[in-house]
Amino acid sequence: MSGLLVGEVVRSAAGAAPHRPAVVLGGRTLTFAALDAAADRAAGLLAAHGVRRGDRVVWPLAGAPVETLLVYAGAARAGAVLVPLARDAWSARVVRAAAPRLVLTDAERAAEGARLARAARVRHAALAEDVVRIEDIEDAVRADGDGPAPPGPSPQEPEDPEQPGERDPHLVLFAGPGRPRGVVLSHRASVLRAHCGGRPEPPGALVCGFPAGHWGVWTAVLRQWQARGTVVLPEAPGPAAICAAVREHRATRLVCPPEVWWQVLDTAPHHLATLRRADTETAAGATPARLIEAIRTATPAARVHAFLSTPEAGDIAAIGHADARARPGSCGVPVPGVAARVAHGELWVRGPLLFDGYLKDKKATDAVLRDGWFRTGRAARLDGDGHLHLTER
Repeated sequence: MSGLLVGEVVRSAAGAAPHRPAVVLGGRTLTFAALDAAADRAAGLLAAHGVRRGDRVVWPLAGAPVETLLVYAGAARAGAVLVPLARDAWSARVVRAAAPRLVLTDAERAAEGARLARAARVRHAALAEDVVRIEDIEDAVRADGDGPAPPGPSPQEPEDPEQPGERDPHLVLFAGPGRPRGVVLSHRASVLRAHCGGRPEPPGALVCGFPAGHWGVWTAVLRQWQARGTVVLPEAPGPAAICAAVREHRATRLVCPPEVWWQVLDTAPHHLATLRRADTETAAGATPARLIEAIRTATPAARVHAFLSTPEAGDIAAIGHADARARPGSCGVPVPGVAARVAHGELWVRGPLLFDGYLKDKKATDAVLRDGWFRTGRAARLDGDGHLHLTER
């Protein structure tokens, strides 16, 4: 991999395991080689519409999740900054705040995307239908194992000024209610957040139980691709679809926010027997110990962890099943590479996973990022064993 670049994660996986499925949605499967090729075509489409390194591209999230992931990879490959917008954030006001070069939609939502772009006074384009080609999908059916790696670029090639650098922004996440405020993530921060060494992955498939538009999706997907594993996207939202996906694909890993885990456990916990890792993530505070206990009961062969994570900081702290039972109310200890301290009763976080600031809002950025520390605004305390407790929401 030539640097900590999101696009290179896909290229590296395509070189090492070209015929392995990268993403599965119902009857659609894309191998890593097919995803890599589709990412190149998506990057070419963006370039043809005048998108250059550092330009922002808005992608409204609704349906077509396979296309969402290839646009994510393609924008990173092109050096563009992807701005994915959840359905409830589709507004001209948010698009104007993003100040994109382009609003990109799939063909099915071209008319709606064009109206949104006109209202925000920016350009619109529809994703070409041949970006994901039928032969790419059929490749996964024909493949009978991982083949030889395709040749990659020579390390002696001169650096292209149009190609992204690892400290370039690649993703802007609009999260939280109220005034639009975009969290800017660099390639470096995103790849490090997803690094397999920080959260080792078992072999097999990951079922992503985050709802569409949740900021945790991007790290979960990129983490699985770094491990050269398969991402399974449930065909429909909801706990029944999640349970069915785990059972059908014999998934070894499931990640959901706590509220979705409760629904999954109430739906079909007997479908979770293949799991070897069961994670929950939330920015709200400590995951209830009884939920962690319930996940452990339903997945006796899995390692169960709860993570305190935010769009600005990534993973902050983690707690396992045994500690959660012994220390109710604890968010766990800081994850490797992350420093946490409590100053004047407020949680401060420092480390390589931090965001680069808020989009076009220097005042807000300067208020929370000082001397390398992110001031979270959350009241907290650290106990004598280094466990973090948030004392108010």
